[in-house]
Amino acid sequence: MANSLDRSDREAAKKKTAAAEERRRVKEEKKNDMQERKTRKSTRSRNKKKSAARYDTKSMMKTMAVSVSILVAVFLLLEAILLIWKAMNFAPGDTSYTNNDNYWHLLNIADTCVGFLVGILAMDILNYFERGQKARRDEERAIIRHNRIVKPAIDMYLARKNSLITPAGEDFKPFQIVTNATPRDLKDLYGPSPINTDSKRMKIATFEYYTKKLNVAFMNMAEDINFDYNPEICDAVLAFINETTYGRSALDSIVAYGEEGNRTVRNSLIRQLKESSDNPDIFEAGDELNTALIVLHMIHAQEDALKKYLDAMEELDHSSQRRIKKL
Repeated sequence: MANSLDRSDREAAKKKTAAAEERRRVKEEKKNDMQERKTRKSTRSRNKKKSAARYDTKSMMKTMAVSVSILVAVFLLLEAILLIWKAMNFAPGDTSYTNNDNYWHLLNIADTCVGFLVGILAMDILNYFERGQKARRDEERAIIRHNRIVKPAIDMYLARKNSLITPAGEDFKPFQIVTNATPRDLKDLYGPSPINTDSKRMKIATFEYYTKKLNVAFMNMAEDINFDYNPEICDAVLAFINETTYGRSALDSIVAYGEEGNRTVRNSLIRQLKESSDNPDIFEAGDELNTALIVLHMIHAQEDALKKYLDAMEELDHSSQRRIKKL
């Protein structure tokens, strides 16, 4: 009987190990699939922006090539007519054709074509650069216009993000961008927000609300602007959107734990957060802690995207000021 119990225990342990291994494998596949989709989406977006810029450049170059080709063809035709006329009316070695008005007339026409060729080519090049400068200015104005909406949304997001990862009783830095938050810093996520305008709502609920607001502002920006001349801003905006999209379901689950009827799950999550290490293995964590770790990963990725965005906007502002001073 004892042997039977031992065998049953071993079989149960094997099944448990196999189930844990299967969960690990599924989570790893999901993680790899998520990373692959993120990379594909980012690559498609960058290629789309680059292809639009390349199309405009190719279109301008084709126009210039056609103009030059027409003038060169006319010039060569006139030169051919001049040579044929000279061959038909003058013997080889005879230079008296230089005293003929027809010769000089054809030669003047050919020279005029050369002048037109140089002039039109110069005008095409000038128009190309002027159109490029105008497109750059229009894009910068559009970015600045959207940034006036995005910047307050960033400030609101940062304040709620930092309140979320700051346990009660610790110093609250509302506008800190990059942090080193650990799972233990989330232990007070269901506590009341320290921001007066939040009316003591849960930290995680206010964070979710302002995350969605900022994400919508960034999506409007990405849809309205081509970013042909500021791809680094585009990359930062899309990075924030992608990370928010992939972490949205986990964030919704964490918020749902705080609702009535989920007290057991909520208490279990808080206990796991308090007992967690600084770098827990996401595959070894329980379901509740695993969800919280996904949210924490999303927060760190959002911080990196926002830092790149704000740095790129500062560089854009400096470059705009330098161009204004040159005028």
